[in-house]
Amino acid sequence: RRLCSLGGVEWRVVLYESGRRVIGLGATFNKRLWYSIGTAVSTELRAFNSIGRAGLTVWSPNVNPFRDPRWGRGQEVPSEDPHTCRTYAHMYVKGLQGGDGMYLKTAATCKHFAAYDLESWGGVDRFTFDAHVTKRDMTEYYLPAFKECVQEAKAASVMCAYNRINGTPACGDGNLLTHTLREKWGFDGFVVSDCDAIENEYTTHKWANDGGDATANSLQAGCDLNCGSTYQTFTHHALKNTTLTHTHVDNALYNIFTVRMRVGMFDPPEVPELHVSF
Repeated sequence: RRLCSLGGVEWRVVLYESGRRVIGLGATFNKRLWYSIGTAVSTELRAFNSIGRAGLTVWSPNVNPFRDPRWGRGQEVPSEDPHTCRTYAHMYVKGLQGGDGMYLKTAATCKHFAAYDLESWGGVDRFTFDAHVTKRDMTEYYLPAFKECVQEAKAASVMCAYNRINGTPACGDGNLLTHTLREKWGFDGFVVSDCDAIENEYTTHKWANDGGDATANSLQAGCDLNCGSTYQTFTHHALKNTTLTHTHVDNALYNIFTVRMRVGMFDPPEVPELHVSF
């Protein structure tokens, strides 16, 4: 497989984990290499997009720091060191999204926000895990790479994680998604859930009462887009039966469609910046 985008490509082509050796890239400490790989990936994505074979939202980079070797996905991230993670995030996102012109080359998605480093251990899996994290640990260890993504690299998207953080699912955490991400860091893109993370809020975490409650809580918290069917199924119900308002839905749509415009989805393909051929 030619593309090495870690995680997946939105729409018709999903290339899971075809860049599994990110831990090796991190070990090079080569910022120019990280940027060059991001540039190559985004060029190929534009070429695939020009023939209708790929979207332009890239679920990459994975910048969770590799704190515990028992995680099982450490090969997907650049380092256990938060400084290396943030530097890799900056250079790779810049490569994926291109220069400072009118259009984004692709829309990078920094993931998994946040404190996500457990797949399955001792009877606990990522769908039920509650990460007990101190404020200092969050500030000094788990968040720096995401802050770099948003404030310096200007990533267009952030993916919220499966796990809870101190009792609250990441995709339903307004302090994380709105207060920290948007109000403190100035994020102006869209937040997408990991796949079925909104459904997990009521099925595995037992945090929300039902799908309508999970939908309302997550949209109000700042999760704009649901990978899964929960929003599609329950938004109408939530608007009628919860505190969710049309303003919350409008805000989510604004964030999503702004990024779609920034990658040129509504402009003629003949625009030179939008067309890359093989």
